[in-house]
Amino acid sequence: MVDPPPTIRAVHQGHAPNCSSAGSVVGAVLVSAVASAALLNLWAGWLLARLSPRSPEGPDGPDGPDGPDGPRLRREADHSIVHDPASGTRLHIETSLADALHDGGMPSVGGQHAPDGALSAPTEVHLAVTERCPARCTTCYLNAGPERQLPEPDAGVLIQQLDDAADMGVFEVAFGGGEALSRPDLLRLLAHARSRGLVPNVTTSGFGLTPALARSLKPLVGQINVSIDGLGDVYTRVRGWDGADLGLRALGILRDAGVPAGVNTVLSRPLLGSDDALSELGQAIVAAGATEWQWLRLKPVGRGGGAYGMLRPTTAQTTALWPRALSLERELGLGLRFDCALVPFLVQHNIPVPTLARLGIRGCPGGHSLWARHADGGQSPCSFVPSSSGGDVPLAMAWQHDTVAQAWRARSAAPPAPCNTCDARDVCRGGCRAVSAFSTGDPLAPDPECPRVQAWAAR
Repeated sequence: MVDPPPTIRAVHQGHAPNCSSAGSVVGAVLVSAVASAALLNLWAGWLLARLSPRSPEGPDGPDGPDGPDGPRLRREADHSIVHDPASGTRLHIETSLADALHDGGMPSVGGQHAPDGALSAPTEVHLAVTERCPARCTTCYLNAGPERQLPEPDAGVLIQQLDDAADMGVFEVAFGGGEALSRPDLLRLLAHARSRGLVPNVTTSGFGLTPALARSLKPLVGQINVSIDGLGDVYTRVRGWDGADLGLRALGILRDAGVPAGVNTVLSRPLLGSDDALSELGQAIVAAGATEWQWLRLKPVGRGGGAYGMLRPTTAQTTALWPRALSLERELGLGLRFDCALVPFLVQHNIPVPTLARLGIRGCPGGHSLWARHADGGQSPCSFVPSSSGGDVPLAMAWQHDTVAQAWRARSAAPPAPCNTCDARDVCRGGCRAVSAFSTGDPLAPDPECPRVQAWAAR
């Protein structure tokens, strides 16, 4: 790979509409030195433009890219992060460039001390705003459904959480559930997040989305991702009901309203078991208006735990994910991303680790750059693990002192075998903690489905 501009360490491109976004790109850019260098040089040019003289009436005025909704700068211990709200891109840059950007007037956020093994604050926070949903999906990690009797999280509490996140220097907030669109005060919450400089994103199955609501969402959100896990019989086998048409309709509504929309697809044995099912789903979501496709690993949590043995992909299917991604990218012309839990299945293909790092690919971000606030008020490093800090603990204090987060950070710094000898350990970060907890009883154990872990165990 061509060396990147010396001021940029990594480019993490794309909004965070759910709690497990892994990296900027998964496609040909990872295997093309020219494409990788072009992406890095593009953002280097963007940064240099931020240093040019400002005109109060020009693009750097109040409504321009460097106005109130423009890029933000956050200092870390040994580098800095620039976040572009328009694209969701995060640029990890050298301190010297950060000094120049600050002197040029780029606003700074955050600034608190970073705990060992983590950033000074999360870059993204997942905010579960309800456990209610019209459907009762077979794989739901929250056990959400229409029968859930838990009270909705109080709007005032959620607003305080958003304020805490903004004060810490968090960049993006992923609103989820349950069905997030079912909250009647969702627009109020999104607007408050925007007013505090946060980029709110939403994940939905499509329930309750109307053209009028989509038009109201457009100025507030960075991106909305629609969950679609297959078409027809595949969707029904995975989720227990047929909601593909609902999801495709939601994509069309968002496209017509001009709302950036992606698709979240949980990869399952039925979806990957047919040569055509994944391709047909890709064609359908492109036709409906998707601009990005994120593949997610099934998490054995909630009802998903009961369905895991039946629905989790086979070893042959996970081995084929990377070649399938390259093929579908060429076929569809659609940006693809892997979630953090799929990174073990990416690194097995021996893509150079520096390339993965420079393009923002990162495994488990829990407690390092990600934080979650559950619908019951509890907090944890990841949405797929139980609460480890109470809702009454300020976000900044939980980030610093949560015992589970501290254990995860220590595990990343000194991993057990065989992760300790893996050249991708800093990128992969040990695989999925939720899978390890389900399969071994220990969330800090090596991911038992990682191909490298399996090869080591079979010696």
